[in-house]
Amino acid sequence: MAEPAPGAAAGTAAGPAAMTGLEYRLASVSLRLLGRLFDRLPIARRRVVLATARVPRLDGNLAHVDAALRARYPELDYVHLLEPYGYGLFRKVAYMGRLVRGMYHLRRARLFVVDNAYLPIHVAPHRRETTVVQVWHATGALKRFGADTTRGLDEPERTFLHRNYDYVVVSGEAAREPYSRALRTPVERVLALGTPRTDSLHDRAWLESTRTAFLDAHPALAGRRIVLYAPTFRGRGRGRWAAEGLDAVRLRSLLPPAYALVLKTHPNLDPALSPRAGFDVVLDHTSEIEQAFAATDVFVTDYSSSILDWAILRRPLVVLVPDLEEYERDPGLYLDYRTEMIGAQVRDTDEVAAAVLAGVVDERAYDAFVERNLGRSRGGASERFVERFARPLFGPPRSGPPQRGPGRGRDEC
Repeated sequence: MAEPAPGAAAGTAAGPAAMTGLEYRLASVSLRLLGRLFDRLPIARRRVVLATARVPRLDGNLAHVDAALRARYPELDYVHLLEPYGYGLFRKVAYMGRLVRGMYHLRRARLFVVDNAYLPIHVAPHRRETTVVQVWHATGALKRFGADTTRGLDEPERTFLHRNYDYVVVSGEAAREPYSRALRTPVERVLALGTPRTDSLHDRAWLESTRTAFLDAHPALAGRRIVLYAPTFRGRGRGRWAAEGLDAVRLRSLLPPAYALVLKTHPNLDPALSPRAGFDVVLDHTSEIEQAFAATDVFVTDYSSSILDWAILRRPLVVLVPDLEEYERDPGLYLDYRTEMIGAQVRDTDEVAAAVLAGVVDERAYDAFVERNLGRSRGGASERFVERFARPLFGPPRSGPPQRGPGRGRDEC
């Protein structure tokens, strides 16, 4: 997930927001001209495109949407545009080439689904025959992001970022108004269908099989109580840095050997920036956190929206927020951490250790938290997406119920 951070227009850390003003102007002019050219081509009426500028593989909401669509509509033409932004002249030039390909598919696709900012969408309105849906990569509305941070957007993002979505899909009713402001989309087009990637967390069979696979892959964790530390990053672009609130060496010394301490850094943060000393296992930073959740007993984080996913499991949560007041000022929070947050809220490593050992879960508080922030998140979000968008565009499905797991399309990385 591309997490927001102090001083950043949240959710824009990877992609267009990293461009300079000159780069944006050149790219936007070029893409608009190419868009007019591509408009002369016929619409590919059976084409579905799933695109992201965050990561080089299909994951999260896009993977679940892809799997559900392909299970019901296997005959459609699926295209994956997996095109992370890169720094340096060569990588920027390569990224521009990928944006041209993105504009080509945008102007021809029937259904175009994204999970982050995507420049070809924002520079100009798309054709009326195309439906563009934003399935934002995070769950719920925990921290302010997009155009709705306390400081707002700077140029050049203010000119173009988060425009021209037909619909935005969110986890529940409580997220509709925040997402409307953050993604500059009328609230009536922000639909509370649920977050597709949370479907797995409601699937007991998936949780059990994934837990077994996770422990098989990390034998040092077998038979131990697993404590997962997965904070957000701070800063933006090349200036990102790791959260500094936890002393993992001290925490390791305060926990009995029966407890295993696991680190999962943010996928958009250079893993070399996070100290590894004190952790029993360090996970691949590009792995999906839901895989680790299946085997985790206690989750330690800060302002990560993964708190909302974790709440579904009703397991102990420790929220380490030594910089809460600063974070409330910039980028800001939708939830009042003092009155609305679940779990044990702590300010230092010793308090983390005490909360981990206590392992308390207030079931009633978790139930209310999930109901308030996720609403319909009881599984089936991927299927609701298919019913809401694919059936009107492509007619009744030819196949049976969706299968678990991501599908495959034509990856055009």
